[in-house]
Amino acid sequence: LAFYPPLWRKLLDLAKAQMRLHIAVKNVFPWLEQAVNGIYREVLIEVIAHFEDKGWEVEAGYYPAHRSSMCRLLFNDTQTFRSDIKKAIMKTLPFDYGLYPPPDVGNEGVRIKFVKDRADELLKTSAYLCGEPDALGKASNFAHPTINNACLSLYYSNTSSKSLRQFVEFQTYILYKALILVAAVIHTVLSTLRKHGSEVTGHLVAEDIKCAYNGLEGQVNCILGDPYHGPKLNTLLE
Repeated sequence: LAFYPPLWRKLLDLAKAQMRLHIAVKNVFPWLEQAVNGIYREVLIEVIAHFEDKGWEVEAGYYPAHRSSMCRLLFNDTQTFRSDIKKAIMKTLPFDYGLYPPPDVGNEGVRIKFVKDRADELLKTSAYLCGEPDALGKASNFAHPTINNACLSLYYSNTSSKSLRQFVEFQTYILYKALILVAAVIHTVLSTLRKHGSEVTGHLVAEDIKCAYNGLEGQVNCILGDPYHGPKLNTLLE
């Protein structure tokens, strides 16, 4: 990004935010093959047109000469976006989900087994998705504090130029796909903990997130079809 002059950097930051919006509300898993001639190019053209409408004249000689590298920059940021989701989640996940072994457990093998077993329990029971039961004793689906905190931290940050709070789509409620994306990353992190007993550094595997996402999307659709839990979920997302 440092290669580009200041106004181009501002334009590309907005394009990254627009691409994150697209991921959160439309297509969670765009492919690299789409970078030059697909959605990445469309987003770039849209933001360039926006700058022209505002009378913000960017420096000449960068587009279309560097279009491919700009589109690749946007694609790379989609991976960064998933990492940002993970970072937002990991701020509270170990504490919120009771993944810290008791202090009297000193043996490393026992500590690892504790984490594996706890992650397995959370996934098998779907407890990682649920908040406290409501006044009628009914489940509060997708209401776990970790999901709520991650959504607020990720989508409504006031410290990032790529925050989605700047877009009208996020100014009234959190969209279903955006909620599912956060829950899918939580599922993927817990699956890693169930397998290894500790966090694995580096990027999450997109295919793992996609698999979790597809399953959770089905759950949300079932909830929305329920006369009690559907309206309750909609109220939660406002």
